[in-house]
Amino acid sequence: MSLSDLAPTNTMRAREGAAKVFLKFLKDEDISWKYLEACVRRENAAVILEVVVDKFGLHLAFKEGRRGQLLSRHSVMQYYRQAKNWLLEQFPQHRTTVDKIC
Repeated sequence: MSLSDLAPTNTMRAREGAAKVFLKFLKDEDISWKYLEACVRRENAAVILEVVVDKFGLHLAFKEGRRGQLLSRHSVMQYYRQAKNWLLEQFPQHRTTVDKIC
């Protein structure tokens, strides 16, 4: 059992949704997950993660929801936070460096 198993159900569902949206963003930008993993193994991994997450934030800011309207500010920030935390779970060795930058 890990600490993520102790998180509330709503938090886990939000994180899964944000991960799906992030992976769809990568697909829309023609970036494969394997390529992102390879980039993160380099020396400037924290900068790469910061740029990718910032670009994802811009993508969310102008993304239309189901009804053709832009996502609300709260929804954008929630997706952004959850996707950033999900990415940092995937690459835990860069958490301290990214936290210093952001």
